[in-house]
Amino acid sequence: MTLKEFQKKLKDNAIKAFLVTHDNMFLGQDILESENKILELTGFTGSAGILLVTPSKAWLLVDGRYAIQARLETDPKKITVIESKSFTVDVVVLCVKYKISTLCYNPWCISVSDVNFYAPKITLKPVENILPCTIVPPAKVYQHALKYTQLSAKEKCETVAKSLLQGADALLICAADDVSWLCNLRSVLLPYTPVLRAYALLNRQGGIQLFADDVKGFGIILPMKALPKVLEKYKGKTVLYNADTTPQKMLDMVQGINFKRLFFNTLLDMKASKNKTELKGYRDAHLEDGIAVTKFLYWLHQQKGKVSELDVVKKLHEFRASRKLFVSESFATIAAAGAHAAIVHYQPTEETNIPLKKNSVLLLDSGGQYLNGTTDVTRTIAIGEPSKQMINDFTLVLKAHLRLISAVFPENTSGQALDTLARSVLWQEGKDYSHGTGHGVGHFLNVHEGPFGMKVRTTSHIKADYVTSVEPGYYLENKYGIRIENLVYSVPAKQKGFLKFENLTLIPIDKTLINPYLLSVGERDALNNYHQRVWHCLAPYMDKNEAKWLKAACSPL
Repeated sequence: MTLKEFQKKLKDNAIKAFLVTHDNMFLGQDILESENKILELTGFTGSAGILLVTPSKAWLLVDGRYAIQARLETDPKKITVIESKSFTVDVVVLCVKYKISTLCYNPWCISVSDVNFYAPKITLKPVENILPCTIVPPAKVYQHALKYTQLSAKEKCETVAKSLLQGADALLICAADDVSWLCNLRSVLLPYTPVLRAYALLNRQGGIQLFADDVKGFGIILPMKALPKVLEKYKGKTVLYNADTTPQKMLDMVQGINFKRLFFNTLLDMKASKNKTELKGYRDAHLEDGIAVTKFLYWLHQQKGKVSELDVVKKLHEFRASRKLFVSESFATIAAAGAHAAIVHYQPTEETNIPLKKNSVLLLDSGGQYLNGTTDVTRTIAIGEPSKQMINDFTLVLKAHLRLISAVFPENTSGQALDTLARSVLWQEGKDYSHGTGHGVGHFLNVHEGPFGMKVRTTSHIKADYVTSVEPGYYLENKYGIRIENLVYSVPAKQKGFLKFENLTLIPIDKTLINPYLLSVGERDALNNYHQRVWHCLAPYMDKNEAKWLKAACSPL
């Protein structure tokens, strides 16, 4: 359906405004292109956004990562792109400005928390048939082996039930990654994220019922249509839920249940705090990933002819696919050459593909899904001779990265405080970046995992054994972009009650982009120590020529 056709549909049904989300009934999860209603209506390919449509106007709200990309991919005559720091706030602002009194929405595709935010400010009307929720059923579901998880599904369920359900009768779980982690189940439906898209109901005894369509070979999984009948059994009882991941439709579906919002979720805390087996898996996966990416970097260094962005994507995949326990990329590889690097989440296509040009940079953001862990790394690579401005900007980003990587901080420090610690390095030079400094990472699950994140606006706090990215950047539109990203995990520091980060990523940082005179002694030592570890870990897996190149790449500043 085109935007014009959808607007006519709104007009024919006397709908004044409709809110189109990026979600289907699995909120905040990856989706297939065929399920992406915003892509269908606008052509915008980004992974986050919200679309407000009236019969005559349309506004696409995106965060800072996608501001440039959204403008390039949409028709400005039909769609107004707005860079938004809060989708919900800006939707209300638009409704007030354009006198939209009633806002229609698909109740499967919006969370209870968002509805609760909108409801006091604007009249809401649920409408399912105007833009139905598209869901491709799960495929090839399999168990994630105990040797990778440490805890069985039974142990996880009983622990969560014991913690959360003393004063309640059941927990409704609508987040696919929560269900997948809790039950040690995975699926191959999505190209980059191995989650099983299912809902679950956990009872007080730790028993669990799963709901998903067209799943065979797992007797505990019921069809989605069975969920309302099962919920009927809880009339007059208390059912807990996560308002951020539960569609409003679930609360509307069965009357007479005391639905109670969770403000502390043991399941999320257990999933975020990785156990010893999971952390070992991350370390092993990052060694494999480091070998693959470093061999690729050597290959790229040797290329004398033209190499395009898509050549980079293809070759990097070949190196990763050869490694032990590799399953897939953890997201579509961002290989952005020259000015494309300023588009924070640019991904090359046949139409946009360009060759790597001399005297520019390549921003390469990629990751792998391994059975024992998930990886995500960004390296900015000099192609030819970088300019003085590129070098100084890269060094500034490196200083921000090193400040956070090397920090010692109290346990339960907010993600906002940690974000500021890195970002303030750029602020001092009048510069900034439009994305968060870090995000949680799932264990063979979503590469972006809550509840922890490091960004300007967040209420999350860090605890021990969290795995997170550290990825400050700087972007100069139509010129170049810079980002340096490692994955780290939080461990106790020497000081009681304090934490620090341990690096997981084992890939050299391009020294040709560094102005060493801008680094403090402590920053040089931190970088040199990191490179010494990269050399020590990776050298045994390199051939003679690769080892020679790696030794130089990791030599002290």
